Amino acid sequence: MTKWTSLRDAYGAARPVEALLERADTDDRAVWDELWSRLCHQGTVQTASYAALPRLAELAARQDPSGFVEPLFLATCIVASTDGPEEPAAVRARYADTIRTLHEVAERLVPFAADDTDFIYRVQAVAATESDSVWATRLDALANQELEFACPGCDEQLLMGLETSPALVKQFDDASVGVTTVVPSDPGRLTGSEARAYELATTHRRPHVAKHLLDLFGIFVCPACHFTGRTAAALS
Repeated sequence: MTKWTSLRDAYGAARPVEALLERADTDDRAVWDELWSRLCHQGTVQTASYAALPRLAELAARQDPSGFVEPLFLATCIVASTDGPEEPAAVRARYADTIRTLHEVAERLVPFAADDTDFIYRVQAVAATESDSVWATRLDALANQELEFACPGCDEQLLMGLETSPALVKQFDDASVGVTTVVPSDPGRLTGSEARAYELATTHRRPHVAKHLLDLFGIFVCPACHFTGRTAAALS
């Protein structure tokens, strides 16, 4: 039995989490908003977050593939978090069986996405259950149509705008520096989670997503110092 009083959530002792998880077989927005706030607050997780994973996986596995996906999304965000009290690799090892369940659910849910934005979040859930790549937490930049990151060359904050293709890169707080254009990735050269995301987009006939994934995974030039590199490397 989980001793919730000995665990912590974002606000302190995790006793309320036990009751929330008992009530979580629902699409009640208030319940899920509080669970998100306590268990994965702005991407930060606590000991109670890890302890909640088996229950969240159980709830995710019960859902109709075209229905409520909140248990899956919360669980995979916890799994993918790098801002917690334990090393992510240790968490993945301890909850390997739970993560396998979440992976099966995530794969099953991908074809039922309502639109491109929903599809991106479902693919990110797949990525989170397959590896600890940067895209386990940053693929949703495509849904938000922008990615903020630091240039490895000069440490300036950059903003990649994904509204258009090819994507454009500018300095976050000084547009006068200029704008550069991303060189999209060659699909044949993609590997790992990037290849997987692109394969899912093409298989499930999401051409707009597939096109913008190549921009997201491409080569950028910093408009400030002209450093050139791959987006994934800059995020690592």
